[in-house]
Amino acid sequence: MQGDNKNKKKKIRFKGLLIIILFFYLLVSFFYYIYTRPIKNINIEGNFYLKDNYLIDYLDLDDTSIFKLNKKSVTNKLLELDLISKASVKKNYFGTLNISVTEDKILFYNWNNKKIVLSSGKLIDYNKNYLGVPTLINYVPDSIYEELITKLNNINKEVLALVSEIEYSVSTINGKVVDDKRFLLRMNDGNKVYVNTINLEKLNNYLEIYEVIVNKNGDVKGCLYLDSNSSNNHFNNCEEVSIVGENDNNES
Repeated sequence: MQGDNKNKKKKIRFKGLLIIILFFYLLVSFFYYIYTRPIKNINIEGNFYLKDNYLIDYLDLDDTSIFKLNKKSVTNKLLELDLISKASVKKNYFGTLNISVTEDKILFYNWNNKKIVLSSGKLIDYNKNYLGVPTLINYVPDSIYEELITKLNNINKEVLALVSEIEYSVSTINGKVVDDKRFLLRMNDGNKVYVNTINLEKLNNYLEIYEVIVNKNGDVKGCLYLDSNSSNNHFNNCEEVSIVGENDNNES
């Protein structure tokens, strides 16, 4: 009987040891899985000008373990981009990386000096990956140029992204300049907008104004005149004068 009890105790101890070994094996396997688990999802928020795919390719994290990923290194790499002023990185150990960025607002690409102008006035190099960037196509006198930058700071970036080209286009009557702060904006939708720096903030209402025009006239293309202090927004068909900066006011 004593021999049977000893055998039973040995079997119980052996089973217990197997359970302990199995437990530690599973525990080690779990931590190894977490340690080597690759990044499965990358969520990016706050980006407007830079596509998600561009940022993901730029960071090049395909073979990086989520556990070993250095958040500070990723943050610093994002901040090396001219357009990004702030960045934060968070991760969870189920394979998801959450990235939040703050981009400086782009006002326009200045064709004259081949630089992009930011809302801060800072100039950066052109990047074809930036989306929704208007192009200033001609020379603007210095004082009016500075005023243009100041006023464009008040325009929503979503509205600026609707603009294709910005042209300095003074208003004249019989060869005499009557408004030296007027610009012609060519929109991506095929319309043109005349506006001066004084009334430039009206541009924030472009979509609402054009919706009213469409309701009245149908989806026609033409010129919208926002260069007046009047609350009435004039819209008609228009033909541009070929000489840059010499659009005569009789168009309106």
